[in-house]
Amino acid sequence: MSEPLSIAIVTGEASGDRVGAQLGEEIRALRPDWRLFGVGGKHMERVGVELLADSSRFGVVGVAQGLSLLPKIIAATAGFKRELLRRKPALLIPVDAGAFNLGFPGIEGLCPWTRKHLPQTPILYYFPPGSWRRVLKRTTLAQNADMVSTPFPWSETELTRLGVNARFVGHPLLDLVQPVEPAAAFADRLGIETEHPIVALLPGSRPAEIEYILPTQLRAAEIIRRRVPGVQFVIALATTTSKAAILKKVTEYQAMLKNRQGAGSEQIAQKLREWEDATGIGGNSGIVPVSPGGAFAAPEELARRQKAWIQKASGLPEPEGELPLVMVEDRTYDAMAVSDVVVAASGTATLEAAILGKPMVILYKMSQWNRPQYWLVRKSLPPFIGLPNLLAGKRIVPEFVQDDATPDAIAESVIDYLLEPDRMLRTRADLDEVRALLGTPGGAARTAQMAVELAERGRTA
Repeated sequence: MSEPLSIAIVTGEASGDRVGAQLGEEIRALRPDWRLFGVGGKHMERVGVELLADSSRFGVVGVAQGLSLLPKIIAATAGFKRELLRRKPALLIPVDAGAFNLGFPGIEGLCPWTRKHLPQTPILYYFPPGSWRRVLKRTTLAQNADMVSTPFPWSETELTRLGVNARFVGHPLLDLVQPVEPAAAFADRLGIETEHPIVALLPGSRPAEIEYILPTQLRAAEIIRRRVPGVQFVIALATTTSKAAILKKVTEYQAMLKNRQGAGSEQIAQKLREWEDATGIGGNSGIVPVSPGGAFAAPEELARRQKAWIQKASGLPEPEGELPLVMVEDRTYDAMAVSDVVVAASGTATLEAAILGKPMVILYKMSQWNRPQYWLVRKSLPPFIGLPNLLAGKRIVPEFVQDDATPDAIAESVIDYLLEPDRMLRTRADLDEVRALLGTPGGAARTAQMAVELAERGRTA
């Protein structure tokens, strides 16, 4: 009886870890006895992939931080290559992470290395880097992959034109982006008032993002709550985020607000409740343009509610005390689903919000050490940083980068969403079009079938 085959899966940061885990699960469903090992994070480990290196520790922003982690990355890579030579897997599946898997001038990537040292091992590249680009000038995938599974239809067209054996399978997030519980139940468990506006804050998962993006989001939240009475905030922690680092930033900011403004929050809350009772806007009558379930009232009804909200809010005293804020771990999709607007660091979270149809504001900031790098390359960057805008080919949601990512600019965009129901509706329609570009669910299952067939057939080229 022949030995079970083994497959190596190599992922990058948190988003790649989830996609790799999803694919690993689908492969196990087809071939339960096969051995899976590789590089990833806790999601892959959870589905039974033997981890030889934890890639979640290697998330960086910019060259400066990358250089500091380079020795650890080199050591982990060397150890993984030794295991590849020893185990000789039936298939190598790199997931995204182009710099690591394909390499760049002066640095040999894992795929070229595998071609050289394990020529009989086929390579299935899942989620090729830059697959969101509508036009590709060049690629090394024809030499470094036997098959490519891509999440966008135009990516298949462009890669095929460049000689790559590529197949469009649909975006894996269509299966992954699913809230765990109904929005109303989630809100009730956390003490969130669903009849008040709710804004989700997603600062990202890297330490540098927590350091430079979260404070900007918190300052924007303070501006928003001064203009939108009763607004609440939810901070969603990514699976690889340091809860201690987030809690430290939030605690420091809340202490500053309390010391600066005094302890009048109870009085303000009481006046807000009295005002709601007097105007009839509180309780079940609803003052949010979008319900937590995502259903919309007619545009004229939304306009009426918002007009009443603005008129009555002018008589409220300025809010004081700490921000009305809750934190949730490993429940990002629930936090998005219950919210009216999402404020997110540029990255996979913006596409997840688009799939859920949530209007958003996108931002990105780097440290002063990485600013020279940004200014040097900014003219060669894509026209947008947010995936919804990139996929749509136009600016459908606001985005702010570096010096433009100010609390005032972010707050103004969120307030516009909350107080202009027509804009909210237009954005939802645009996001529906973006979602349609992602194909149909089942992309991971289709890729798993490709993986099994390729592993069993072996490399013929």
